[in-house]
Order: sequence, then structure tokens, then C-alpha cells
Amino acid sequence: MKRSFKFQLFIRLFLVTAAVIGSNRLIAQHFLVKQLSERIHTDMALALSSCVQNFDDRTQFLTCFKDGFTGDLVSNVSDFYVLCQKGHPARSYLSPDQCPVTDAGAFRVVSQQLAENQIDLLKVESVSSEVWFAARYLGRLDGPEIWIRESDANKIVDQMWVLRDRNLIRVFPIIVLMLGLMTLYMMRVIMRPIASIEENMLRLNATNLDQSSPYRAPYREFEKLVDVFEGLRVRLNDGFIKARRFASDASHELRTPLTILRGQTELLIHETSVGSDMQIRARTMSDEVERLIDITEKLLLLSRADAKSLLQKLADVDFSELVLKLMNDAKSFQSSLKITCDIQPGITWRCDQTLVSQLIQNLYSNAVNYNLPGGWIHVSLKAADGFLYLTMENPSTDAPSDLGSRAFDRFYRGDDSHTRQVDGLGLGLSICSEITQLHQGTLTLTVSERQTIVLSLKAPLRT
Repeated sequence: MKRSFKFQLFIRLFLVTAAVIGSNRLIAQHFLVKQLSERIHTDMALALSSCVQNFDDRTQFLTCFKDGFTGDLVSNVSDFYVLCQKGHPARSYLSPDQCPVTDAGAFRVVSQQLAENQIDLLKVESVSSEVWFAARYLGRLDGPEIWIRESDANKIVDQMWVLRDRNLIRVFPIIVLMLGLMTLYMMRVIMRPIASIEENMLRLNATNLDQSSPYRAPYREFEKLVDVFEGLRVRLNDGFIKARRFASDASHELRTPLTILRGQTELLIHETSVGSDMQIRARTMSDEVERLIDITEKLLLLSRADAKSLLQKLADVDFSELVLKLMNDAKSFQSSLKITCDIQPGITWRCDQTLVSQLIQNLYSNAVNYNLPGGWIHVSLKAADGFLYLTMENPSTDAPSDLGSRAFDRFYRGDDSHTRQVDGLGLGLSICSEITQLHQGTLTLTVSERQTIVLSLKAPLRT
């Protein structure tokens, strides 16, 4: 079983998109932690500069700072601030309410930068590998300072990620659904130019290979594929033109010598003794010459149909009367088959009477040739909703399994073991199909459950 390209494309797009989203989340998490750390450090400088007048009262200091960041989740990290007043440079770090010092050998400065209002921002690491953030006035040995452990600062970051993961679990089905819809959309966008090329290819057949406006690639990535397709179309069109020209020229050139042969064989038949071997041979030759003439005439007709050069002489024809007349004529010449008709009177069809008469005669000949001894033919003609419906049905045995799909192929005569003794060329139904298409109709052949062959013609009454 062949794999589906669309399915494979969907799976790959889905996985790639999921990988991109997942990678983006990890990268965002990495940079967000860094950005929040910088934000917390900067807020320490802002708190020191804007609320220094309340520094002696921790509660008032924190209230002053938070009032400026109402609704800001990051401002809650101020609850972990360690506030201290340095009176001399040699105070050692003893407890969280005392300030660590960076000049007593207990800490190593990791980074240092200057914020607004000459506030020095420090990141230091103790001998026990504990990291602190600090904010103090630059160049002053005493005065207010704000300190906070990095681990305390990260608690607020961890809380944000816990909330985000909790919400992610809740919206995960929606994310998967949106991811699937986005993948389907992208797959449709990718497949659209391919579908456009496929649609254009499907429109081509033997009759429009010479289209004057070649197909243009929707995107430059498809130009090479379209160029290959256009080259193939041109070569196919040339081949069809040559084949049609050969059939037409050959049929036309054979008409004259075949007509001469027919005249000579008829003359030979009259000049020889009645019933002699020579006359029998001459009559056999005459039959074969007539067969060749019939082949050339039909090939010429099909060549004109292929070249769209069949001329129509449209006129309003009483189709009911035409079918009835042809069937009555057939009854007078056919005594071994029972012919029945169900013809709705007064059906007028705007058509080419000559071609349509040939159409009916070919359908009738097919029903006679592929019938049973002592069989029957039933003809039905009706009109409804601006269309005419003509059916011709006859019994048969051992109908080939591919009869319905290949009946209108040229030179197709079904199973050779069945048709070997049947007169015909395998061109009659092909001509019927061409005449039907010329009148914008459809012709179908089906084999019923009771082993009857049904030929159905549907065509608009006005073309």
C-alpha cells in the first residue's frame, strides 16, 4: 500500500511546528530568567532612590516602593529585601538583618554597574557560593543599602513558571487543536500550487493539447516542473497532429484506387460465367474492396472529428419520426429478430440529420451483430427537462468484462473468440461517440444483470 504524501507532510509539519514552539519556550524561559533578574536588580536601585526617606521604617519603605508598582508581580520580591545602614567599612556578615560587606574578604564581586542617581549595583558571591544582589550609593562608606539573595529573587521567577505550567496543562488540548489547524492550513498552502498544476494537467486531452496559452508556474520553484510538462504537451500535440494527418491523408488517397478496384471487380463479375470459380473469387474480392472503402470512409470521418473539422448542418428534426422510420425499415429487412419500440411522439431535436441517422444506424448494427439467434431489440425514446433519452437494448451472451469501459475504443471488438464471426470493424461505436459529443451529448454502454447490452444516448434538444 502506497504511503500518503499529504499524511507524511502533515506529520512532519506538526512535529516541526511542535519542536519550534517547544524550543521557543525553552529559549524564552532562559532569557526571561535573566531579564527578570536584571529587572529585580534595577528595581532595587529605584526603591533606594525614590523611597530613601522611609528607609528607617521597613514597613513604610516597602509600602512606598509597592505603591509605585501597583499590580506588578515582580514588585513582590521586595518582601525579601535586607535593609541596612552602614556606619563603617568593617562590619562582617552575621545575620539576614545585617548587611554583607564586599571589602572584608568574605565576598567576591561577580558584576558591578552604575544605575541612575549614582547608585552602584553589585552582584557578589560569598565563600559558601551564595550569590547576593546589592544596591548602594556610589563612593559612600556609610548610608542605606539594599541586599537580597539571588535564591530569594528567583522564588518569584519560579512562581511565575509554576503558574505558566499550570495554565499550560489546562490549555494543552487547545494548543494541540490550534497546532493541528495551523498544520492543515500550511499543508493546504503547500499543496495548492501542486493541485493547480494537477488540475491543469487533467484538463488536457487529445483535443486541446494545442492550447494557445501555455500554463504558467504559480511560483518560480515550480517553473522547471511546468517547463517539463509543457515540453511533453507540445511533443504529444505534434504526435497527435501527425497521427490525425496520416489517417486523413491515407484515407483520402485510398478512396480513388479503391473506387477503381470496385469498378473493376464489378466488371469482372459480369464478364465471368455465373457460378464459376472465377466469379466467386471476384465477388469475394468485391466484398473485401467494399470493406476497405468502408474502413477508409470511417477513418476519414474520425480524423475530421479529431481535428474538430466535422461540419454540422443544424436543423430542427422530428427525431421521433426519424427513429420510427429507421426502425420500420429495419423490420422489413430483419426477420430473425423481434424489434419493439417505445417512442414518444413529437420530439424535435436541433441536430445534423445526416450524422444522427448514421448514429442510429450504427447503434442498430451493433445491436444486430451482438445479438442472440432469434433474439430481440428494444428501442425507447423519451424527452424530459430539455433532454432526449434514447436507449437501445438487446440480449447477448458472454459479454466481455471490460465492454462498458472499452466499447467506444477504436477497433475494439470485445472478446476475439466471440467476435471472430461477427461482421464489423470496431469503429461504429467510436463514430457514434464522436457524433454524440459533437451534439454536446453523452453515450454510455452498460451490461445489465440479465445479460443485455444497453446503449443510452442523452443529449440536449437545443444545442
